[in-house]
Amino acid sequence: MNESRRTEKLFQEAFESQDFFLLLEADRHISMASSRLRVLKYINPVNSSEVARVYTTREKLPKGNPKYRYRELAFDPEHTKVELLNLPIVDSELGRIYRAKRDEVFNTICMLESRQTPEFLDRSRLLFGTADKKTLAKAEEWLTLDPEPEDDDQFDAREAKLKLDSVVRKQNFLCNVRVRKYLSSDAAAGEASVALRKGATYSLQDIASLAVHEVQTHVLRTRNGEMQPFRALFFHGFPRVDLQASAYLATEEGLATFNEELAGVLSNRRRRLLAGRIKAVYLMDKEELSFNEIFRTLVKDYKFTKAEAYTISERVFRGGGYTKDHIYFYGYEQVRQLWETSPEDFEVLYMGKIGVAHIPIVKRLYKAGEGILYPARYMPNFFKDLPEEVRARLPIEVEEADRKD
Repeated sequence: MNESRRTEKLFQEAFESQDFFLLLEADRHISMASSRLRVLKYINPVNSSEVARVYTTREKLPKGNPKYRYRELAFDPEHTKVELLNLPIVDSELGRIYRAKRDEVFNTICMLESRQTPEFLDRSRLLFGTADKKTLAKAEEWLTLDPEPEDDDQFDAREAKLKLDSVVRKQNFLCNVRVRKYLSSDAAAGEASVALRKGATYSLQDIASLAVHEVQTHVLRTRNGEMQPFRALFFHGFPRVDLQASAYLATEEGLATFNEELAGVLSNRRRRLLAGRIKAVYLMDKEELSFNEIFRTLVKDYKFTKAEAYTISERVFRGGGYTKDHIYFYGYEQVRQLWETSPEDFEVLYMGKIGVAHIPIVKRLYKAGEGILYPARYMPNFFKDLPEEVRARLPIEVEEADRKD
């Protein structure tokens, strides 16, 4: 039995357990703990703008890595960890998944506690894995692409917010688009919000990409997941069980990237940025290059602008070494393979924050509408704008993208 089938079997056996009601209490506690872990809030440096100016406006780079400052944790990490460790979880296969989710939350708290220490990188590897040579080789292909010329029409964050607000209204679910100062990217999605970076500018192409990636994938999956009975899994995301591929996060980012491609808004510039992040993770973790060395490599060898190189470098060095960015490409390949081999299962990915590995189990729980799960209430609006030959592959009627509350 190959590893993928083994992972699938583990999840399937878990969901055949009859301990659903006993696990609801565990689900509630793990969900509450997960809600406190606003990871990006705590690892995005509050002095990012001033450090960025040094790297983007001066010829001579500073000595040593940047000295970042971070927000204090707004919760008691020790109390939360004790609560998690004392949480009774039934001895079943489904309980095994919840223990994995509990451990994931526990390790995330430990990672946040260890910011600016070597332990942060260790915890990041434990949670997200890290870039390998196989993924790096594929990323190198995207790095050779020629980026499109910069669009002369640029919008500031508040103007971009208004355009994204229009997308949200058409999707007909709650999502607050906000402008925030402390972001290590031009945009980021929360549970029910999308943040745009103050001071950043956005082209129409950028805004179209954000509409698909952030609103119509990340927030949409969260909104569908919050209606399912197991909030810790479908709203906060299925955990890793044995294999990195079994966690939801690779699929989450891979689906968002694939959706950009499906909608025709995945530019070469965007592909290069994603590939640059993978390269930076590899150089930081495997080759142990410094911030300055990676920044120079991105500018000199891969022709990124100083602003792009700084943002990529900050993303992988924030906190003390953050390896999450390597999963984008891996997840993209997962989702693309699903689209090519089992397009009839594509809709299942929108029922909540599940991974490709969880599709057979989710379908078993759903039982064609006769099980304990709800169908995806919201589907991406961009589906109805796809070419007819692409829409024909979707397992749903396109009109369902416009369904109302």
